[in-house]
Amino acid sequence: MNARSWLRLFAVVLAAVVFQVAVLDQIVVLGAHADVMVLIPAAAGLVGGPERGAVVGFVTGLVADLVVSLPFGLSALTFTVLGFGVGLLGLLPASRDAMSVRVGACAAAGASGTAFYALAAVFLHQHGVLGASAASAVVIVALGALVLAYPTLVLVRWVLAGSASSSFIPSGGSAA
Repeated sequence: MNARSWLRLFAVVLAAVVFQVAVLDQIVVLGAHADVMVLIPAAAGLVGGPERGAVVGFVTGLVADLVVSLPFGLSALTFTVLGFGVGLLGLLPASRDAMSVRVGACAAAGASGTAFYALAAVFLHQHGVLGASAASAVVIVALGALVLAYPTLVLVRWVLAGSASSSFIPSGGSAA
């Protein structure tokens, strides 16, 4: 990513966390609220590939960790894995066809990311995270993602404009 993309990323993530805390966290349905922060790495994975999704997920997760009460780094871990995973799915030909497919993929990624976050929190001995409240959170985040995915995809496309897109996955092994 070039310097312009980094500046755009920080601006979008800062605006997103303010929007999350000031607006979305105040709209509680079934004990849960929509989450725009989990959509940013998902959209970056779809738009820029797995490497960009992971990088954007890590940065977004670090900022998101500043406003949650669970262990610092849990959002960064979750969002990095989510951005990379969605980026891998974004390499499939079907995911590039229509915006509706991308919006649906973001909704599914939001639900998956929320579920993974809850499971990772339980793994780190954070009691009371997994249960009926986690199930309702997954549903509410997915429904909120259907509304928030399109503007998030547009913003992330703007953030990554001009940066080299990653369209391949290294085969692994040694650097020989």
